[in-house]
Amino acid sequence: MPRSHSLTRFFKPSKIRLTLLSTFYSILKMNCGKAFALLLVLSVVYSNAVGQSKVTDSLEQRLPQLQGKQKIETLNQLTYEFITHDNDKVVRYGNEAIRLSRQIKYIKGEAVAYTYRGVYEYLSGQFALAHQDLHRGLTLSIQAGDRANQGYTLLQLGVCALEEVEKDSALFYFNKAYEIFKDSTNALTLSKIYRNMSALYGQRYQYDKQQLYLDRAIAIRRLLSDDILLADALILKAGNTLTSGDIATAEAMLDEAEELVKDHYEDREDLNDVRHLRALIYFRKGRFDEAVVLLDSARNYYYSKSLIRKYITLLTDMGKVFSDRGEYELALNNLYDALRLSKEHGFEADTYSIRNRIGWVNFHLGDLTQALRLANEGLRDGPKRQLQGDLADALMLKGVVLTDLNEYIPAKACLDSVAEVYTRMGNDRGLSEALMNLGFMEARQKHFSQALALYQQSIQRAETSNYTFGLAWSRWGKGDIYVRQGNFKSAIHLLDQSEEYCRLAHANELLILNYNTRRDLLAAQNRYKESLQYSMMASALKDSIHRTDLARRFVTLEKTQEIEQRDRDIKVLQKDKQLAQDKINLQESKLRQQFILLIAGVMCIALLAALTLMYYRFYARIKTLNRVITEKNKRIQAQADKLQEMNAELKHLYQEVSEQNEEIQAQSSRLSESNKSISDLNRNLEQIVADKTLELRTTNDELVRYNNELLQFSYTVSHNLRGPVVRLLGLASLAQAEEELVQAKKWVDLMAKTAADLDLIIKDLNKVLVLRNEPDQYLEVVAFEKEWQQSIALLQDSLTGQEEITADFTAIPEIITVRAMLQSTFYNLLSNAIKFRSPDRQLIIKATSQHIEGKVVIEVQDNGLGFDASLHKEKIFKLYKRFHTHVEGRGIGLYLIKSQIEVLHGTIEVESRKGWGSLFRVTLPLITEESLHHASRDQTAQADPGISSDIKSGG
Repeated sequence: MPRSHSLTRFFKPSKIRLTLLSTFYSILKMNCGKAFALLLVLSVVYSNAVGQSKVTDSLEQRLPQLQGKQKIETLNQLTYEFITHDNDKVVRYGNEAIRLSRQIKYIKGEAVAYTYRGVYEYLSGQFALAHQDLHRGLTLSIQAGDRANQGYTLLQLGVCALEEVEKDSALFYFNKAYEIFKDSTNALTLSKIYRNMSALYGQRYQYDKQQLYLDRAIAIRRLLSDDILLADALILKAGNTLTSGDIATAEAMLDEAEELVKDHYEDREDLNDVRHLRALIYFRKGRFDEAVVLLDSARNYYYSKSLIRKYITLLTDMGKVFSDRGEYELALNNLYDALRLSKEHGFEADTYSIRNRIGWVNFHLGDLTQALRLANEGLRDGPKRQLQGDLADALMLKGVVLTDLNEYIPAKACLDSVAEVYTRMGNDRGLSEALMNLGFMEARQKHFSQALALYQQSIQRAETSNYTFGLAWSRWGKGDIYVRQGNFKSAIHLLDQSEEYCRLAHANELLILNYNTRRDLLAAQNRYKESLQYSMMASALKDSIHRTDLARRFVTLEKTQEIEQRDRDIKVLQKDKQLAQDKINLQESKLRQQFILLIAGVMCIALLAALTLMYYRFYARIKTLNRVITEKNKRIQAQADKLQEMNAELKHLYQEVSEQNEEIQAQSSRLSESNKSISDLNRNLEQIVADKTLELRTTNDELVRYNNELLQFSYTVSHNLRGPVVRLLGLASLAQAEEELVQAKKWVDLMAKTAADLDLIIKDLNKVLVLRNEPDQYLEVVAFEKEWQQSIALLQDSLTGQEEITADFTAIPEIITVRAMLQSTFYNLLSNAIKFRSPDRQLIIKATSQHIEGKVVIEVQDNGLGFDASLHKEKIFKLYKRFHTHVEGRGIGLYLIKSQIEVLHGTIEVESRKGWGSLFRVTLPLITEESLHHASRDQTAQADPGISSDIKSGG
């Protein structure tokens, strides 16, 4: 090794700068020859040190210096290192390795390059190209006699076949790879074979062998020093145990895996796999906020690193979680994103599974047509090598949908097929669910003996597999049948057991069915008071679920917006940081170059000074020898020479200073340009902040509008339900106090009629939720007189019998509009007239309809207290505005009327004076029956979702 290189190994650039500066002062004290030699050595040392300072031990920095086989092997190693981190580098290094291998005919290097390219291709979903390149790598490995790469390529071919659900091919390749490595010392590859064989037997639902091979892989990796490989196997086992319901064991496995990888900053993939599974555990434990944070972190990592398969799996898991929580809109968003990506990358098995999950969500939403379509598409277009569990899931979906559509024969055929599949698989949990749905179908047909037998079989399978939901449902189903048959004692015992399992499984909707069955049982025993209590418990639980769902959706919406905003901000900051870092690196590079030039200049000056000193001493010796003869002349000549030399030196120094000044001016110009670029960047950042602020304001305005609509709906519920509920309670009290059976039956008949009115109101209120966005969906022919009388009946408890309420709708007796909103408008106008009546005179209310300029005008006039309409013109229809404080109210009625009229594309006006009364004038568009029929043909009939439909799948 040259001396300069050996010296460089002991110096760092920062130390060399100090060494040169300190050594400079000692040069003048040395012998001139020695000083000159030392300056030459130091200059060589510095130049080599600066060149070598950038070189590290990383492969990328060594690559340009390598040639031949060594360079090809380094390229292959880089391809392997970046295979899941940087797609561009994988492609670039792999192609370069293949090109160089062909150029120098290095078959072994070419074989490895093709193998790694095949691995990258199947990880990216390019299975056809992956098979082609892996087989090419296998052929070349056999030619080169490289058994290590031959076994590794066979292993990767098995993994590729496993991804395509080609289970027989995968087992063939794994066995071939095992034959190569079973007697070798390569324990690492052997553990990989065991790990993938475990995944293969998992696809075959042979869970004993799946666990056996995975435990072998973990045992081998515990003996190795690679923490990341051990963590990978532990994460896989944690996922298996979580699927089987053993949360405690899964958490223990994840804790160990996280401890192994937490300090390995280069391995973020396993850490995010831990976060993914831990989030699923947190969802099961109800720790929603923590789970969302973990899932968001894992999702961003998978997306940024293009780990498409894991990204799709995470989206699918999120869809299932949101579906289980009843947040079906969020579930569909995630599932449709996963479906799109799986189709784009050719993941047929994933596409099939995700389509089934979307079908179940539509079933829960009550869209039976869409659910049946997806089930049929899955069964028709499913992959040829699909998993048996996915096939059973599609058949189960079709069976329960057909059951709800009362198509029992094809439903039974589907569910029988499901039972056969799960029987072959040995899956007691799936078989329990199939038998449960068959029992429900038979019960709907009133085939009670067959239903009881099926429910009993389902219970036995559920007990074997610890299927809590199946135990709750089947026991409820048996109890419900016993209630219908009059076997109350057995029914009570089964319903008690079902209630206990419902609470364990958090199956609140099934618990509502349990309460309703208990209500029917007690009513059949003439225990009406207890029956009413269970009815109220069922209603309270249903309302609680609804309120919790609304609150959860608002919270989820806020968190989703926060996460999206944070993602956008992070991406912007990352781009800004990268730009700033690039500029800093450029500046540092320029400073290093300038420093090199400066040191070179100083060294040149020092060298010139040393030469000058040497010349001076030589001249002094000559002058001493001739001092006697020409002492005076030589002294003068010496002074003249000295002045001449100094002038030359000063001229040379002046020239160097001028050059340095020019360089400084150039540097100042470049710095000015850099400052200008930074200013432009700051202005762009200000514009981005302004855009983000405008977006946030728009989102806040939408949230305020949604809150107002929720307040309108709550007020409508309070107003419209109050009258029937009060009458129902009054009639119930009269019925309880009545001793005569005939009179009591009359009260009960009246209660039934009131309950029917209440049911009609509730259905109308449900329509109001949809009418905000699709008011034309519920257009129908509505008679004014009928809705007017219905409103009077709802307010009967507020009337004294002395009022004069008349209506004349002969001019326009009916209209095509939304009945619920018209009835609500009549109700609120009548309620206001009754509430603000004058105590000094009999209340008179008159309603009329007219046809004016192609529109329908409805006028409702009263002789109540009235108010100064001109004074309160801008406040009449505002929220919380009241003009009489002696009567109880919140100032919402008129605001609600105006909001509903605007939905119907109408207007409302008011004329009023104090002491005179009020006249409300409602103008609505006149819609013809022809346009109504045309609109109805363009819409798809939607079925009302039932409670049993929401929970029947057990999911």
